Formats: sequence, structure tokens, C-alpha cells
Amino acid sequence: MTKGQRIKTKRTELGISQVELATKIGVSKQTLYKYENDIITNIPSDNVEKISAALQVSPAWIMGFSQPAAIVPTLEEQELIAAYRSASEEIKTAACAVLGITRKKESSTLSDKIG
Repeated sequence: MTKGQRIKTKRTELGISQVELATKIGVSKQTLYKYENDIITNIPSDNVEKISAALQVSPAWIMGFSQPAAIVPTLEEQELIAAYRSASEEIKTAACAVLGITRKKESSTLSDKIG
């Protein structure tokens, strides 16, 4: 599957129109059409990043380097994660309570588990 085919397939799976996606990534509908139909195959890396965020896939998947296994956080989710990480313990506890998440006393990260 080509980059363009992956973009078009994922866009249609998510029910996003060409106009919506083009607007989200800051290109014309015609440019997106050219990406999806492999008329433009050398997609600028900043647009690959924007497309991947909008389609909730990794840039590597769009480029054909990986499978779409991981969920890529949206920009809003990335902002929420950053805000949570910088919040006080009291705010973190309150946020978890609102979301119905049981907070563990010791939080571990993936790097803690690997290293």
C-alpha cells in the first residue's frame, strides 16, 4: 500500500472528508488529493506529522515503516498529558477522580519498566 493509499484509507475509516483533513493540516483540497492519489509522493515531513496526528496514526505508518498498532495522541491529548505531568499531586488526584481512574501510589513509566 502506498503513502497515499494509507492516508485515504485511514481518512475514510474515520469518516473525515478531504476538505476537513486538508483544513486540519493546512493544505488545499487539491494538494491532499494529490497526496492520496500518489501524484505528489514526496510529502513534506511537517505535513506527514500533521496528517498522522489528524488520522491518529504514527508518521512511520504513513511512510510505510510500521504497522498501525499504536494509537498516536492527538494534539489536544498531548496538551492534556503535559498539563497532567506538570500538575500538583492534588490536581492529579482530582483529575483521576473526575475521570474515574484509580490512581496508584507509585506511577511508573515505560522507561522505568524497561530500564
